[in-house]
Amino acid sequence: MNKINFTILACGLLLTPFLVSGGLTQTRDPVTRELTGVLRINKAMGVIPRGQEVKEAGAPCGHFYVAVLDPANKYKSVAYASVTGGRDDGEFYTCRYSLRVPAYKGLYAVAGMGGVLLLPEQSRARHHITDAWIGGTRNKPPAGHERAFIPGGKYITLTTKAMYLKFDLGYIRVDPN
Repeated sequence: MNKINFTILACGLLLTPFLVSGGLTQTRDPVTRELTGVLRINKAMGVIPRGQEVKEAGAPCGHFYVAVLDPANKYKSVAYASVTGGRDDGEFYTCRYSLRVPAYKGLYAVAGMGGVLLLPEQSRARHHITDAWIGGTRNKPPAGHERAFIPGGKYITLTTKAMYLKFDLGYIRVDPN
């Protein structure tokens, strides 16, 4: 593999690169593949409010994301995307996502509510997991339950093709301990 060395003047101008045996190594972008899918929110659960202590409905998909984490690197985030859409599919709001992730690498995909700044942890804000949402016939989790995406996460490895993952928002039992 050829290596390229750049000479930089004190004022920051870049001169023409020339091939040498030492210096910066020219690298290619890692191979990536597309991860696409949907998050489904049962309309009976209602719509998440615009914010905590707010009584107005937000967009059906406005507070959700999908993130891909690297288990070999303390579950550091390698890619994430907000979901889009909010198409009404009868019983569900269907929220689409698409992101490019490294191929040929063991990764962990999760869907969550709120922002991605806490990754690999997820938001524990009441208006995401336990407070009543706007509308719906089952808009508040029963006692001892909270909202979460099912599956909670999925180990994946993308190879020669794109991958499609579906997450459903549901109520899960909380361990009282």
